[in-house]
Amino acid sequence: MTVILDQTSLRDLATMSDDSGVLSVYATADPRDRTASPTWRRTVANAITRLRNKVASNGDKKHAAAVLTRLEALEPELDGILGATEPGLGRALFAPVSSDEVRTVVVQVPLDDCAVLEPKPYLRPLAAAFATGAPAGVLAVAQDGVRVVDMRFGIARDLTRFTFAADTGEWREMRGPGSAGRPGIADRSASQTDRFDRRMEEQLLRYLHSVRPRITELADEQGWRSIVITGDSRLIDVVRKGLPANGPRDIVLLDRVVETLSASDIAARVRPELEAARVRRCRTQAEQARDAALSGGQGTVGLSDTLGAFREGRVAHLFLDGSREMRGHRAANGWYYAQGETPPGESATDMTSERDLGERMIELGLVGGSEVTVLPEGAADVLAEDDGVAALLRW
Repeated sequence: MTVILDQTSLRDLATMSDDSGVLSVYATADPRDRTASPTWRRTVANAITRLRNKVASNGDKKHAAAVLTRLEALEPELDGILGATEPGLGRALFAPVSSDEVRTVVVQVPLDDCAVLEPKPYLRPLAAAFATGAPAGVLAVAQDGVRVVDMRFGIARDLTRFTFAADTGEWREMRGPGSAGRPGIADRSASQTDRFDRRMEEQLLRYLHSVRPRITELADEQGWRSIVITGDSRLIDVVRKGLPANGPRDIVLLDRVVETLSASDIAARVRPELEAARVRRCRTQAEQARDAALSGGQGTVGLSDTLGAFREGRVAHLFLDGSREMRGHRAANGWYYAQGETPPGESATDMTSERDLGERMIELGLVGGSEVTVLPEGAADVLAEDDGVAALLRW
């Protein structure tokens, strides 16, 4: 089953589990590598081979047989993930060992090149893709209305168009008599043309004002995290005023005419400013969480306090430096603790080592309804002194 990537499908993946393991395979097809055996494909194939060898040597013959049998059955799907001619820049596959279920994701943004076998799907690459590739809308404003383009994870498509049609039925014909060389006639004709243009502009501005609520509804329906408004500065300002100045979305204004371009060309023209705005927002939000924690407010910083907030169900928004290694351990009741910490009544020998607490927190956040932001490069340094993790809390 091919999954359309959004917050709902990501949360659904986070609920998948299998004691025998869930195979997670990621590949990023580099279109520049046109060799018969591209580097990215060899990297993933080697990762799968290492996984086979590790399972075969772990001493549990029954488990090894189940995993190897499942890998053999998945060969057609794995060939699709690794096929150089297959569509999609980023590909991912998730398959529990103990069932026939297979979920695949295809996007037009880089993901990773790896193969992982754990009781839960490995979701960090997909969670990271949301930071700079999440759904966004482009409003290309022009004299004939607003063209709406949807962008998500590298794919752009025309969504709809709000078309402006001037109502001139009640206007008198603005045409003067021939000048016949008489002075002042040319000036009168020019004045009438100016009047016509002013009326047209007034109608256009009223129309743009009228569609603002529909644009807001569309943004909510499509789950846009950002909106880019392009066109003549006077026109885009009218549309901008209908959107909350400090709302839940980044608003990017570009005095740039792109309305006649293809959807993919429009996306290419606005992408640098859009991604820069998203990085700024990630940075600002992580700083807000850090400031709240340090001032005694509704925030945490550091691994220990953030894990404690997860145990209490208080995390509203997790911020994570995806490149940081975070080790700890898991108690018998399933809760996670930072290295060296143990719950009351338990000793270190009762704990199970956990090498990737970052991934575990992503799972906890998604399953628990928290928002999760894997900080992109350019924003992660905000948490450099805080174990690479912070959170805004529900209370």
